[in-house]
Amino acid sequence: MLFKEDSVARSQHLAVRDNAGWYRWTHDTVELTGVDADAFVDHMMVATVAKAAVGQGKYTTMLDERGTIIDDLIAMHVGEGRWWLSTLYGPHMVRWFDQHRDGFDVSYHDVTQTIDMYSVQGPNSARLMDEIVADKVDGLRRFQIMRTSIGDMEATVDRGGFTGELGFEIYCSREDSDRVAEAIAGPARELGAPRLDTLEVYVRALPMEKGMGLRQDYYGLTPYEAGLGWSVHLDKDFVGKDALAASHEAGEKRAFVGLEIDRDSYEDIAQGEIIYKRGIPVGVVRQFIYGYSVDKNIGFGIVDAERAPLGTRVTIGGNASPATVVASKWL
Repeated sequence: MLFKEDSVARSQHLAVRDNAGWYRWTHDTVELTGVDADAFVDHMMVATVAKAAVGQGKYTTMLDERGTIIDDLIAMHVGEGRWWLSTLYGPHMVRWFDQHRDGFDVSYHDVTQTIDMYSVQGPNSARLMDEIVADKVDGLRRFQIMRTSIGDMEATVDRGGFTGELGFEIYCSREDSDRVAEAIAGPARELGAPRLDTLEVYVRALPMEKGMGLRQDYYGLTPYEAGLGWSVHLDKDFVGKDALAASHEAGEKRAFVGLEIDRDSYEDIAQGEIIYKRGIPVGVVRQFIYGYSVDKNIGFGIVDAERAPLGTRVTIGGNASPATVVASKWL
């Protein structure tokens, strides 16, 4: 069955856009502590993360020495000298920290196996959350964090998510995971908010429509090429700063863009397929999916910024699927 014709996926997708939906989404989490924890997280990330107050998170990227992205993440300041760093690649982050910890009094370890996370997303997500947690979530600001409870279970709630909608993330002990799911399920049924079980919807289609990429989409780009230059603070030191500043001064040669197929049929386009302009390679596909809110085959790609500006007609892959280069955000 073509993904476009999947009625279950369409229903789950549109529920998040119009009402609410929930799902289990356990990315890796690295806990960072120590006297120099604030200084170290600032040293490793492009944003001035340490200015985030306790109880606040911040989106940022982490670079290699060439100034290119190796991870994007939310850094959550969960206590004095204590951070939770969300990542899809916890062991990689730990190894990278090992290479740059000299001079910093810090400790860090992957706590993924002890923490679970559920995401509640959509315009009515606050209404659903207020039926679940002991404290009202209405006053939480973007990326703000609060400690609360679900029945007799401790929980940490972050206002955030990966859908571009109002949303909240519930962190709980792995031991409480099944009970937390049960606590969400009852009020969710009453609200008509489904539990999402289609990975292509909550990891790819929902975020892509809102211009939100995965780490694999940004990997190897500079933050400026990825459209994330707003997050870079060049007035502080961080790993990769010198190379990033030099490449930015020289001008970005690549661009992170959106792609739209120019016909209604579903196109099975894989990561890594080549983008052509008049038969000449000008870029590469990062991912493709069907966007149910926009009813289009949409994707992300990396292109030559000069040769393939927005509006350029291109073809993709060996099937020469016709497409147009567009902005990397549809909603």
